[in-house]
Amino acid sequence: MYITFTESAKNRLQALRSNLAGQLHLYYDTEGCSCENSGIFTLRLVEAKTAEDNEIDSNIGPVLIKRWTEIFLEETLIIDYDDTAKTMILKSDGQYYNRNLLLVTDKDEVISCPIS
Repeated sequence: MYITFTESAKNRLQALRSNLAGQLHLYYDTEGCSCENSGIFTLRLVEAKTAEDNEIDSNIGPVLIKRWTEIFLEETLIIDYDDTAKTMILKSDGQYYNRNLLLVTDKDEVISCPIS
C-alpha cells in the first residue's frame, strides 16, 4: 500500500499538528457502529506501533494501520484537502472513503485549528 498526501493536505496536516507529538495512524473507527463493516477512517495520532499494526509507506513517512482494516482499502490511496469544504479527504482513483477525514488524538479528541 502507498498513500500520497497532496501538497494542500500536507499543509493542512502541518497546521493541525502544530507541535503535537505522535505517529499518524489511518484508523478505522467502529465506535457506535453496529458492526466492523460499518466504520469510518480517521487520522489518529498515536504514541507507538502495536503488535496488530502494519506500516503503510507514504510521501511523508510511514503511516500505521490495523492489519484487519487494510482489506477495506485499495493499494494506492490519496489524502487531499478540499479548500472549499475545508476538509481532508481519503480517496483512491476509484472511490471516496471519507470526505471529512478528521485528525484525532488517541483519546478521540478532534484536532482543529483556525482555517486561513
